[in-house]
Order: sequence, then structure tokens, then C-alpha cells
Amino acid sequence: MLSSKRNLFAITLLLVGVHSLLLGFFVLFMTDFFYELFFSTQVVNPFFVKQAGLFLILMGFFYLVPLTNLEKLSRVTLVTIITKVCAVTFLFVNANVSSAPFMIYFAGFGDACMAIALSVTYVMFVREISSKSLSY
Repeated sequence: MLSSKRNLFAITLLLVGVHSLLLGFFVLFMTDFFYELFFSTQVVNPFFVKQAGLFLILMGFFYLVPLTNLEKLSRVTLVTIITKVCAVTFLFVNANVSSAPFMIYFAGFGDACMAIALSVTYVMFVREISSKSLSY
């Protein structure tokens, strides 16, 4: 029987992974539009922006890996949480370098929310698994 804690963890992980995939595709394939929409400026050198888009796509796939066997691969989510914490730190430290610091702070807030949601649902799921394994 699937538990609600397991489902909540899986849905959270799915949403984080899909977010990275969609953002990555948007950045990689619609670079100029992305920059105009969020930063109100033109891309001077699209190479690094497109590289970031590709990186987001790859990370999105990585974030989804635990969904193939959540009970055995749930610890992989710790790497996802760490990447989100690193992203928040990077974004907040470097926001003033951007032409639109508000958007950078907004992105950092979004990553912080994802890190918190993943952390909470991960702990709930792991506690549930641990209590079930101890009851046998």
C-alpha cells in the first residue's frame, strides 16, 4: 500500500525535477526571450547561458532518478537538497552582479522553497520507512 508520506515525497521530487527540466529547456532553446523576459536585457555571450540551460536539464533528469525506486534510492535526494542549498547561496551572494537583482532573489527564494519542501518530505518518508522496518 502506498503511503501518503511516500506520495508527497514523490510528488515533491517530481515537481522539482520537472521544474529544472522545463527551466533548462527554456534557457537553452529560448535564451534571448528568457533574458528579455526576466532581465530586460540582451544576452551578450549566449554560450554560458545555454550551458547553464543544458546543466539544468541534466540536473532535472538526475533529480528524477530516485523515482525509479524510491525506497532504495531516496538518499540520492540528499544531493538534490545540497544542490538547491548551493544554488540559494550562490544566487543570494551574486544577486547584485545581475542587471535585475530582484529576479535573482526571486529565483533564490524559489530554490529555498524547493530545498525546504524536499527536506521536510524526505525526513517524513525516511522516518516512515524506518518505523516500518523496526516494526517487523
